[in-house]
Amino acid sequence: MKQALDFGSYAAFKEIVEDLKESLIQLKEYCDALGLENTSRSIHDTVEKAIKERFEIAVVGEFKRGKSTIINALLGKEVLPADVLPATATLNRVTYSENPYVLVEYKCGDTEKVKIGDLKDYVTKLSFESEKKSESVRQATVYYDTEFCRNNVDIIDTPGLNDDEQMTKVTMSILPKIDAAVFVISANSPFSQFEKEFLEKKMLTSDLGRIIFAVNCFGTFSKEDEDRIVETVAKRIGVYVMEKAKLVMGENSKEFDVYKRKIGKPRVIGVYAKKALTAKGTRNAALLAESNFPAFENVLESILTMERGAISLQILANKIISSGSEIINSIMLRENALAMESDEFLEKYEAAIDEIDEIRTKKRAEFVKINEAAANVFKGLQPTLDSYWLQIEETAMNIIDDFPMSAEDLKRERTKMVYSMLTDKIKDGIENKAQLICEKIHNEITIALSDEAVRLQSFEDEFYASIGRIQQMFAVSQNKREQSISGSNPIMVALGGTISVGTGGLFVGLREAGFKGALLGGFTGVTGTSATIFLAGALGILGGPMTIFAFAMAGLVGTLTGKFAVDKILVQERIDKYKSNFKSAVKKQFKEMKITSDFSETVRRQIFASFQGLKSKIEEETEIILLDTQKTLDSLNRLKAEKKMTSDNEREALGDCAEYVGGLLAQTYALHKKLTDETQ
Repeated sequence: MKQALDFGSYAAFKEIVEDLKESLIQLKEYCDALGLENTSRSIHDTVEKAIKERFEIAVVGEFKRGKSTIINALLGKEVLPADVLPATATLNRVTYSENPYVLVEYKCGDTEKVKIGDLKDYVTKLSFESEKKSESVRQATVYYDTEFCRNNVDIIDTPGLNDDEQMTKVTMSILPKIDAAVFVISANSPFSQFEKEFLEKKMLTSDLGRIIFAVNCFGTFSKEDEDRIVETVAKRIGVYVMEKAKLVMGENSKEFDVYKRKIGKPRVIGVYAKKALTAKGTRNAALLAESNFPAFENVLESILTMERGAISLQILANKIISSGSEIINSIMLRENALAMESDEFLEKYEAAIDEIDEIRTKKRAEFVKINEAAANVFKGLQPTLDSYWLQIEETAMNIIDDFPMSAEDLKRERTKMVYSMLTDKIKDGIENKAQLICEKIHNEITIALSDEAVRLQSFEDEFYASIGRIQQMFAVSQNKREQSISGSNPIMVALGGTISVGTGGLFVGLREAGFKGALLGGFTGVTGTSATIFLAGALGILGGPMTIFAFAMAGLVGTLTGKFAVDKILVQERIDKYKSNFKSAVKKQFKEMKITSDFSETVRRQIFASFQGLKSKIEEETEIILLDTQKTLDSLNRLKAEKKMTSDNEREALGDCAEYVGGLLAQTYALHKKLTDETQ
């Protein structure tokens, strides 16, 4: 692996990823040669995942804020349709391909391959025919030869957030899944009511670190006005976001303190996307600089590589360290065991098998503790879960009480309109309340999960100490080794020259070198807001608040589109009677929904699934080492029984292996330290 640690650009990041993958492939070959089949399989899975991994950027905002133009400016070409009217009507994904075409995926499951020039006929509202066609489209993927997407980056163009309710929900559903988002705001009319409500109520607290706010249409104002608009937008976003974080985390919590420190100022950048697109098309460097687009691209690149990309690099680096350590362990066991007398080896072999059994016993005890931790989280959340429906109902009742009405609203010709307006307010109100509750629940689960991962550090220490003891069991003196093997020993020369720990202390030495949290993918080396992202990325176990929210709202909003005993309400002449009957109807609906939707059980399953992820990861990582260690010992037992020795050629090959792996570990530690420092 090369000593290249500057991964602040797509190209540099991709180069390091390729470098790490090559190193892992080489380690896999060594594992295959040594019979470490479990470690080999784990390396294969990690490399395959890295090959398929892509950065995903979603561009979101209200309709006609210039989202498609910003994407075209990123691509350097007018790939997506843009117009003065609301254009995008579906999710459009742009990905790299040398051969340009569009794959249209229909909601029915069918697909159709069309020409790039025909895209507007499938995904826009620019004509009656295209709008009708777009209603049947789930997603259109544009395959295009652009430099931006060449580096494993996909861009997702979304419909306007408040253009269509159903498409707004589709856009909202993808936000927790993407790596970065560009929220486009118009400099001509910054902060509409919808944008304000989105930031205050809809945007998840955990999303801010992944969002760039692009204030578009610059070039129509003076430089002073542009700076003032950006500053105003940044201040308002900061206020909205911090107020939301206070509600979710609690103003006096340590999590909120960390959040404030790590998030800092929101990323708000003024750009003139249309000018940038023209500049790139004409290769006009001066015009491109005027657009301020390069500054925007640099920030976006930093989010993906230095933040999101660092997680991917850390996972690869962790795999190199753990796999390389296992290879060295196997070589050292082999070298020492073959230098032993047969009777001595058999005694040590049986003790080592007992040690492996003891490790598994301790692991089962830890799993009981993890289950207990999950149960405690659920117990701690019980008051919130018990009051969930009460809070939802109170929210609806308050909305009804505060809804302004006059005698005119009770007239027959207005009742349907009043009913619709009140119902919409209730829907929005209970959605916002439910999301806030779910974010608080998710925050509590995340904290508990992180605490449990840190607690498991003691088990990890015991685990590696046990592996070290197994190694130490087979330690032999240099004299005995020299007596059993004539001539120089290339294996021990390689080990002595590249590994700074002695026989029997390799794993302990690795941990003293600063590699923590290996069993959980290096989680405990990451702090603050990055910890949650890293934990989710490394373990793939933590469903977001929107997962809980989806269950919480299942059937809730849909039911509210029905009638709350309207026929009875229509005959009432007094406003208070109208509202009283409306309340009774709403309460009745909530009571029915509470019976059919067990929110508490949904949260319980989410909690235990998350903690099960910890167990699964520990089980997977420990068994890789234990199974291969036991297999190495069994193989050595057979060799000893058959009185076989290592040939000079085999020792030389093992020496080369040890030298390469030792050097690779030293380089990977440097990368690991830099990555850890970046995420502190």
